[in-house]
Amino acid sequence: MSDFSAYGPTNDMFFKPGLGAPGGSILSTIPTTLGSYAVESGTSMATPFMAGSAALYLEIKGNSAAIAKTVRDVFQSTTQRTASSKTDGDPLQTLSQVGAGLINVYNALNTKTLVSPA
Repeated sequence: MSDFSAYGPTNDMFFKPGLGAPGGSILSTIPTTLGSYAVESGTSMATPFMAGSAALYLEIKGNSAAIAKTVRDVFQSTTQRTASSKTDGDPLQTLSQVGAGLINVYNALNTKTLVSPA
């Protein structure tokens, strides 16, 4: 998790964040008169990743209302555990830091079981 990421739970004790997505040090387009690229970080990088992941899931599984209501549960129950740093043997991030874990779209698309509530 990025050091600038918000930790949960919310003030009213809801489970947040639900899960983590790549959002730090992402090569992205940036608006300039001729168009350009830069390495950026933040919600503006993670949100398009999540939106694209959800769109891919709905494209493959179907876009009915019933399937759309399960997307969050599927993504949360198929995440990857996230280490607290890149050092071998470090403890895992806590639920209040990364939620259920780091999104794994491949696992979500190939799971046979839905756990709800995630």
